[in-house]
Amino acid sequence: MKTSIRIGKNLFYGDSSFPYGISRSGYFNKRESDELMIYGKTFEGLCNGSLSPVNDEEVQFVEGINSNSESELYPVNLWRKYLVAIDKSRVHHGFSMSNGKI
Repeated sequence: MKTSIRIGKNLFYGDSSFPYGISRSGYFNKRESDELMIYGKTFEGLCNGSLSPVNDEEVQFVEGINSNSESELYPVNLWRKYLVAIDKSRVHHGFSMSNGKI
């Protein structure tokens, strides 16, 4: 990915949502999972406000994440895909009969 967004200080594994790692989640291809590991900490910091943007592309990233419209910026689309995957990973289905009979 050609971007001027900073590389995260640590690798991003998404442990809270994906205990076996982003690459084993089944939601992302190899390239996407590698890019999330490298830039994920920066994406997360820019989204929650713990990091402030230092260049134009980071400003566009923050604006793209905060808007509801489609974005042409690849990092915005990748981070949105990650957020959707988190929501999907939280859904758990229970299989039980409502009246308790077999």
